[in-house]
Amino acid sequence: MAEVPVRISATIVDEWGIEASTAFYAQASDAETIAALDTEVSAWTTALDGVTNGYIKQVRVTLFPTLPGGVKTAAATGSRVEQTAVLGFVSTGSSKRASFDVPAVSDGATVLSGDRIVLTAVDPVGVLIAILTTVGTVLTWCNQHNQAITAFVDAMVAFHKKRRQLQRSSFEL
Repeated sequence: MAEVPVRISATIVDEWGIEASTAFYAQASDAETIAALDTEVSAWTTALDGVTNGYIKQVRVTLFPTLPGGVKTAAATGSRVEQTAVLGFVSTGSSKRASFDVPAVSDGATVLSGDRIVLTAVDPVGVLIAILTTVGTVLTWCNQHNQAITAFVDAMVAFHKKRRQLQRSSFEL
């Protein structure tokens, strides 16, 4: 039985509609069910509600699993988060496309061919698509509205600006 680091955060809104977030940290047993985790988070949410005069708009649980062996530990030379693969999917009960970004998409021949994403089933993007469109024993991949992804639609390469925030400072003479 291993312990998985967890962050539980809540967004609280005051009477003027101003939002603030709070975060608490815990460790979860990997032998427990998601239902058991949900029960304990519900108890925490109820206790937090008694402490605040604002209303709790949203609670989020973030698990921090151990990264699998073999994944990169440093960025490849020339990688840029601006170069993004955008993968489009269809979801159950929605006519809208659900799109997901993959920042710093690889320039490797098995990922990009010219300016096109390689979509063959055995190449990296094809493997990722297969995982996202297959229901696992624990995860059913969904859009932002919890509607299950049913099929892959399209892919494209896009460039999203990511500018470093300049330091804000003032100097008095």
